[in-house]
Amino acid sequence: MSLKIVSALMTQRRFLPLWIAQTLGAFNDNLFRYALVALATYQGWTVFGLDNQIMVPLAATAFTVPIFAFSAIAGQVADRFDRTKIMRIAKFAEIILMILAAIGFLFQLPLALLVTLFLMGVQSTFFLPARNSALPSLMAPEELVPANAALSGAINVAILVGAIGGTLLIAPDWGVPLISALLVVMAVLGWFAMRQQTPAPGGNPDLKVRWGVLGVVWETPRMLGFAFRAPDVMRPLLGVAWFWMLAAAVITVLPLFTRDVLGADEGVVAVFQLIFTIGAALGAVICGSLAKSGDALRFSLIGAIMLTVFPTDIALYTLGRTPGEALISADAFLTDRANWRILFDLAASAVGGGLFLVPLQAMAQRRAKEEMRGRLLAASGVLNGLGGTLGPLVLLVIGASALPLQAAYGFVALGSLGAALFIIWRMLARRKSAQ
Repeated sequence: MSLKIVSALMTQRRFLPLWIAQTLGAFNDNLFRYALVALATYQGWTVFGLDNQIMVPLAATAFTVPIFAFSAIAGQVADRFDRTKIMRIAKFAEIILMILAAIGFLFQLPLALLVTLFLMGVQSTFFLPARNSALPSLMAPEELVPANAALSGAINVAILVGAIGGTLLIAPDWGVPLISALLVVMAVLGWFAMRQQTPAPGGNPDLKVRWGVLGVVWETPRMLGFAFRAPDVMRPLLGVAWFWMLAAAVITVLPLFTRDVLGADEGVVAVFQLIFTIGAALGAVICGSLAKSGDALRFSLIGAIMLTVFPTDIALYTLGRTPGEALISADAFLTDRANWRILFDLAASAVGGGLFLVPLQAMAQRRAKEEMRGRLLAASGVLNGLGGTLGPLVLLVIGASALPLQAAYGFVALGSLGAALFIIWRMLARRKSAQ
């Protein structure tokens, strides 16, 4: 059973230190980001005299821009050098960045915090390709799906806890000192954990890394070209990017859907986000617990079917719904049994997302050639970033077409149906070729 595999991995230096470091890093990223957003929203922190509402997209942009700018260099580094060493350096850099963040919070320096957030994006951009390319060399083939599931589940929980902590803990007078201390302590613990991790040598020690502008301008399209010329790797990478595009579309439309269709306030949005995060973590854990072989594509198929059925039900069930004049609270929404179906559909969709995602991540890692694995998996960061950028455009299309907001869930369902049909076609083709 894969549950036994995960239990065994949690006692071994080739996985547990990485799991701890990644989980603490995800917590820190979101604790920092949401604390900064809360200060901008409720205490008016801003830069250059801009409207404080601009700080929210500005913070998101500061963290994601490095993915597009530095993924190509990060992929080369992950192929050239020991991947564990790269992750150790990244975690040490996190300590320095969290000290800078603490100074920014304590002395009320929003510009310094934005710069630090950008540098955190750079740190994550180098950490993730090293992590993803290290896993296949650290894990046996049958351990790859459970390992990815354990990481994905923990990351989702860490994101949730960090987001809640950053939003709530920053409000009291003692909130800023507490969050500043937490950021530094968690970074130190993550670095200490990473120091215990077993080595994971790079797959191409003779590779010449192109740094600077050349590494960004020239190597980014070259890296994507490598990925497109490896279709067995590119297919799961595109599946992962497609998922993040759908997720971004849902997250973007969720506040408007909650207010204008369900007639509920921001408390209900928070409940939906909580359900979505926990559901995605649960889906990852279920996949990791039940997968008995290295290939768990059937779980991606189940996930795609769930992402077809349940968003469709949300769209159809809420068509024609007329919100009241006053927005209802989370308590009122949850006590109305008519809304339980929506909650169930959202939870089931999130579980389906977790089931869909984990096998594709493991498949890309397993199929990527050792000497190019870092660059191929770094391409995933760029593709995911593009997906996350394109997803919110769904809202613009809906607005321009005068479609109801439920159309966003129809978009998710149609896209997932296409993914399910493609997976079925690939499974049948593989079965035919094996005969």
